[in-house]
Amino acid sequence: MKNTQISPELTLNHPKFTESVASGLSIIRQGGSKSDACRLIYKSLSDQPKGLIIQAFIDGATVTPKGAPTYFYNISRQFYRQQHSV
Repeated sequence: MKNTQISPELTLNHPKFTESVASGLSIIRQGGSKSDACRLIYKSLSDQPKGLIIQAFIDGATVTPKGAPTYFYNISRQFYRQQHSV
């Protein structure tokens, strides 16, 4: 099984990571859902590697490490469909 965790050095190279995590936590604190927080995080980090986005979901949307790839899969499909709808 492939490890989706990333090294701390990689996260430090992406300044958008900390901003995205903070935005996700803000959504959670305001009573928003984990899905809402993940969508916001994905929108700001969609050009980053999958492992970084998954780590941001864990840190910023308080999803579990096992649940984060599922959120990634579902949300990335949503965004793909929105971009490619006619």
